[in-house]
Amino acid sequence: MKIHRCKLPDLTALGTALRRSLPGVPWASIAFAVRTTAASLIALYIAFRMNLDDPKWAATTVWIVAQGNRGMSLSKSQYRILGTTVGAVAALALIALFAQTPELFVLSLATWIGLCTGVATSSRNFRAYAGVLAGYTAAIIAVSAASAPSNAFNLAVARFLYVILGILVEATLTTIFAPGEPVREVRESLGRYVKQAADICAKVLRRKPDGLAIHRLFAGALELDTTAEYAAATSLTVRRKIGHLRTVALAVLSQLAAAQTLSEQLTQRPDIKDELIEETAQLLERVAMAPGRLNAEVVAATSAVDSALLVEADASGDSFTPRLLVLNRLRLLLAALSEVLTRTAQMERADAPTARPDFAWHRDSVLAWHNGIRSFVAVLAASAFWIFSAWPSGAGFVTIVGVVSALFATRPNPVDGALGFLKGAACAALAGALCNFVLLPAVSGFVLLAYIAGFFMVCAGLAMRNPRTAAIGSGFALFFWNFISPVNSTRINDASFLNSAIATLLGIACGAAIFAILFPRDPEAIRARLHRAVRRDLAEMARSPREWNADAWLSRTADRLSRLLAIGSAIPRACKESDLRGLVAAWTIGDSLLALRDFAAKHSVARRPVSVVLKRLHRFDVGRLVSVCDAAARRLKRQGRELSDTERRELLHGAILMQTIADAANAHADFLRGRMTTP
Repeated sequence: MKIHRCKLPDLTALGTALRRSLPGVPWASIAFAVRTTAASLIALYIAFRMNLDDPKWAATTVWIVAQGNRGMSLSKSQYRILGTTVGAVAALALIALFAQTPELFVLSLATWIGLCTGVATSSRNFRAYAGVLAGYTAAIIAVSAASAPSNAFNLAVARFLYVILGILVEATLTTIFAPGEPVREVRESLGRYVKQAADICAKVLRRKPDGLAIHRLFAGALELDTTAEYAAATSLTVRRKIGHLRTVALAVLSQLAAAQTLSEQLTQRPDIKDELIEETAQLLERVAMAPGRLNAEVVAATSAVDSALLVEADASGDSFTPRLLVLNRLRLLLAALSEVLTRTAQMERADAPTARPDFAWHRDSVLAWHNGIRSFVAVLAASAFWIFSAWPSGAGFVTIVGVVSALFATRPNPVDGALGFLKGAACAALAGALCNFVLLPAVSGFVLLAYIAGFFMVCAGLAMRNPRTAAIGSGFALFFWNFISPVNSTRINDASFLNSAIATLLGIACGAAIFAILFPRDPEAIRARLHRAVRRDLAEMARSPREWNADAWLSRTADRLSRLLAIGSAIPRACKESDLRGLVAAWTIGDSLLALRDFAAKHSVARRPVSVVLKRLHRFDVGRLVSVCDAAARRLKRQGRELSDTERRELLHGAILMQTIADAANAHADFLRGRMTTP
């Protein structure tokens, strides 16, 4: 298509018209659709002016990296550049080594994509996206260059230029039209999270527990950390405060874990009614309404609970009454709440950065292997079909299979995602046919191309912002430019269009079919592996407690709860709540174990019983673990009778830690023994 110097469409008028015609669509979705459409058209125009051979990739890149806010776009763009660079280098290496041996070439390409998919499965956020990009960029470049190895370097450079051009244009328009206020957004997200946690904890104390709400809040801590990571990409202030924010998130997680344990204790003993419980619930309600200057009240409530703990300990003799354990958990909840309020205030005042607490994540090595093998088999099968059928569009077919395999293998439900993507690609093929054979032949010049293509891309952008149609919108946005394929010289012809459409749709369908056949999605298997990982970590913690820290253990537990939540409706509600209780109990045992490690370092009287507890837990001898912890707790409590209040409080703390492990292990013995709740 010949281009001329001309004005681009009036985007303000387009946005106003859309706003009037779509009253039920959020303004943010319309702004995203118009902004991204404009960025893709500008990138396409620049690629035309630079006389690049395949300018559609510049426009496509804009849609690939486009996100709802500037921080997400910049983060994704950074990792896209990294993934594209690694993939381009890998493609050049594959061409250099195996261009003359097709069998080894396709085998090594499939291995590379499988390896990248496995690495992506073990990573988080856009770091996983970089692994995906490294895989399918290598497929795009290497397959394109397989028939002309001498052009491999030029293809790699061109691919990199398209990506850089698309990223720069998208980042520029996002910065201008969607600058955002990252500091305010992070503050608001943190404030909402703190209020929601306080509200849920107040309901727990009033015996109105909501297990799934607590489950979602555990996952919310990781979402909050992700939001802060994206905001830090565009704000130095957020970057300095992110360590404080992580500390607050961990304190909220401790508060929620204490509330979950309290919920079980209060449910089992409805006869326990204490004024301190109601006073704490009222305090939490005030935090939920306005978490302002309540630190003094929290400190006073904590002091009252401490005094009640000592009185109850004296009255109960050597035993551990239910009220004593409830008061201890109530104290832990208040201590976590005090940490939340204190750290939040420090974050507001802090100008200097602070060290980030250690966050740890759950890694499912079996799932990583499964996804890697899926991608390997999909690319190998597509390549074999290409070689034996000698299909002229086989290269495009293999490329699409590689893209889909890398892109969707890491999703929680790859088959559903790929089918949605297939629907979007089919819609893009129909729209491309309409443009190629009806609309575009009747016009000339870039402006009319922009008006025609812009209409379809705005619709795609709106679909991408709707969770129900996001996969369809993404598939449409990714393949629409490929189907109309605007180039500087000629339009696409009938045969080329048909071959491209068939290769694209069959490639997506092939990827989805292999996902469905090879290692089909099994939520119960995911649950089982996750439970085994928890028990394995507890055993490792008992073997080498000094290699663990409380922050890493808590964040990994939250990540596991988040992964269970991601399975969705495939697991019944009763099983989800059972998993929540089991995982929190496992966290309680591990956290108490780490606290006992520090306690034993200060009090020699506790070293031998702590050593015995570690051995029993390492062997998962649940029955002996309960009896040992119970006996050690009574002994420590007895030894503290003649000591001063300070020393007695310390020994009581150690005794309660022992009793906490005993109670959690006894109540959740089936979980610790690997017996899962079945639907």
